[in-house]
Amino acid sequence: MPAEMESLDVNSTERDVEDYLEQFDIWCLTKSDMDDKKLTAYFLHFVGKEAYTLIKNSVYPESPIDISYNELKKKVLQHFKLINFVAAEIARFNMLTRFHSQSVRDFVLQLQTQAAKCDYGAQLEDQLRDRLIAGIQLPELMRQNAEHQKEHSNSQRTSLP
Repeated sequence: MPAEMESLDVNSTERDVEDYLEQFDIWCLTKSDMDDKKLTAYFLHFVGKEAYTLIKNSVYPESPIDISYNELKKKVLQHFKLINFVAAEIARFNMLTRFHSQSVRDFVLQLQTQAAKCDYGAQLEDQLRDRLIAGIQLPELMRQNAEHQKEHSNSQRTSLP
């Protein structure tokens, strides 16, 4: 029997996951008695505990063993594509700064457009405010925001019992 494969690292890049799945497909070619059920079972065995939990959560309420390997493979790839896509979009958002020739209105629109790709949820307004202050490059506004933050922090401390 060929040596077992390593577990799938749930912190992998999309490319690493594609390579892992390719290696698994190659390993499967070495097995002569592989049917769909066994293929799924081997895959779920080899991916390891953390990846199995990720897969189980992504196919809930179904059981992973009842889903074909090809469907599980699609789910895994989709998960890692989404994570890497959002992470890249957040990095782009955090790098935005206003050009001196760019109007504040255009910069705000650019921030809102980029933030829509970042899946910030309930933190959207805070992220937009923070990036606007950091990226707008207007010293007076940055000073006013620092004063506002200080006042807000002081008022929270005095309101505590």
